[in-house]
Amino acid sequence: MKSIQPDLFTRYRFLSDLTLSLDESRLAYVESRTDLENNDYQQRMHVMDTKSRQEVFAGEWMKRCVIYPLDDSLLMVRNDEKNPLIHTRFVRISLSDGKECDSFSLPCIVNKIEAFNEDYYLVNAVIQRSLPHYHHLSEEEQKQALENKKKDDDYIILDEYPFFFNGEGIINGNRSTLLLVNRKTHEIKDLVKETIDVESYDICGDELVYCGVDYTSFKGKWSHVWKMNVVSGDTSVLFDDVMQISRVFFQDQKVIVLGTFAKEYGAMEAAKFYELRDKTMYLVADNEYSMYNSVGSDCRFGRVKNFLKKNDQAYFITTDGSRSIVVRLTDHGLEKVVDFEGSCDDFVVKDDEIYLIAMKDQKLQEVYVQKDDKLEQLTCLNEEVLKDVYVAHPEKVILDKETPIVGWVLKPKDYDPHQSYPAIMDIHGGPKTAYGEVFYHEMQAWANLGYFVFFCNPRGSDGRGNAFADLRRNFGKIDYEDLMDFCDLVLKLYPAIDKERLGVTGGSYGGYMTNWIVGHTDRFKAAASQRSISNWISEVCASDYGIDFPIEQEFDDLYDCQQELWDMSPLKYVNHVKTPTLFIHSIEDYRCPVWEALQMYTALKCRKVETKLVAFKGENHELSRSGKPLHRLRRLNEITQWMEKYLK
Repeated sequence: MKSIQPDLFTRYRFLSDLTLSLDESRLAYVESRTDLENNDYQQRMHVMDTKSRQEVFAGEWMKRCVIYPLDDSLLMVRNDEKNPLIHTRFVRISLSDGKECDSFSLPCIVNKIEAFNEDYYLVNAVIQRSLPHYHHLSEEEQKQALENKKKDDDYIILDEYPFFFNGEGIINGNRSTLLLVNRKTHEIKDLVKETIDVESYDICGDELVYCGVDYTSFKGKWSHVWKMNVVSGDTSVLFDDVMQISRVFFQDQKVIVLGTFAKEYGAMEAAKFYELRDKTMYLVADNEYSMYNSVGSDCRFGRVKNFLKKNDQAYFITTDGSRSIVVRLTDHGLEKVVDFEGSCDDFVVKDDEIYLIAMKDQKLQEVYVQKDDKLEQLTCLNEEVLKDVYVAHPEKVILDKETPIVGWVLKPKDYDPHQSYPAIMDIHGGPKTAYGEVFYHEMQAWANLGYFVFFCNPRGSDGRGNAFADLRRNFGKIDYEDLMDFCDLVLKLYPAIDKERLGVTGGSYGGYMTNWIVGHTDRFKAAASQRSISNWISEVCASDYGIDFPIEQEFDDLYDCQQELWDMSPLKYVNHVKTPTLFIHSIEDYRCPVWEALQMYTALKCRKVETKLVAFKGENHELSRSGKPLHRLRRLNEITQWMEKYLK
């Protein structure tokens, strides 16, 4: 049986952007692959007949493929090469043969476009406060505005918070807005005040409901709700109190809000469903789970959705335990409609069928359909790449505590219980995410290189309710306890693991915990800390996560909490570190900025502890998941070589 090598992911196919045509005769999705020659990715569209479930056509490979359903065709983004950051160009794609029909361009960065009615599109776009009326200017005026803007290219002016965002760069002055676009003339009408940052919206006939934050200097966590009659232009404020809102939508002509007042478990509390009437929230469905997919994997790429409306019913992807499933909001609460062990990454609904992009049975992504509670696999795009290779199947391990901790162990290739093996403990990010029984390339690669790999969902993880996820003022305490107790149990249950050859790694929150662990125990002989946090004071002051953290921790004084932040910082304990530690970071990581790794690295270097820092240019917080292919490979090889050096 062949082995999974670190570079095998370059042959994987990543699926995304599952889309149903408006007449429901066609199912479209996007396939992505690595492009090693250009150190990038390529994408193409597939279209399938929903009756025969046979592929109708596959499009040509291109750099970026974004699709939207429209009438009897699909709209595909074809970016304007002259002004790719300002203009978005679309072409119509025939559903029968994939041929391009016609095209038009909009002078804005489009996030989403849909039919409002027969005469207009509703467009969600990004505008800049420095050029708020750019999309209303003539072509000559737009050209002049861009020329003037070039004068500012050599410097950055910040006058707002937040000022940058991971993966997007500088966002100072950016606003997500809503536009009404005439289908024939492409004339644009603004629907939203230019200072409002729209976070969610929905339409019902001529009515538009949206939520967001209206600000000119500082954007807080609390959103308001507005309602507008698009025809008349009449707008009213439906809610302007303190609430953290995730989504707003119509159901049975009622305005439904998914949000939290953060009174029981703080700002990380799971959102509940409310009906909004007379500026008051009336609870309609309790909930303790995140309404999105938080089950981790490094085998996804592309745009997916966690919410859709169908026949006036609202569907969500949520994380339940160690799996992501689809639920529907009903008069009786949340009803599970797709439930299997694995990960539902994207979905669409057609009558009594639900189409999914999913990962299950340790397979990579494929398209499935569920009908009559039976799940059928429709594609085999990733079957060949994993044929005749060793795929370690996770063995569940449950740590018996007052609240049990669930985890898994992957056995090494050619496992022999009479031999001794090194092991790597992998810690997920978040912390409010989860590991599950899905394919994880880096773990499979290590198992194929002769390592035990083990991982779990300690307290703070998603999928187990609010109390389990509550880490307020407990970072590095109860989560550290769970991880160490789980490690002890794994060593007891798998005596073939050599306890003198243990490694630990993790990214983001997992990087934070790796930094914390090496400052509190010497049991691990090697550590690889990825996109980590070392100093909460610098993290709070200069990351895109920023002030959210002390708000979520509910410190008594948000502006005089340096002692609490320092006590939770791994850097405070760095003088205790003896473990050889590798740091992996991205220069453009604005979630956990690179200086978080530099502070730990400098302290260890000065104390002559074995250490190394590998920082990737042009990458952000998503390096391990959607970074440039050669950078992803270099990252995995650096971690692997570090473990090989100290554990074998």
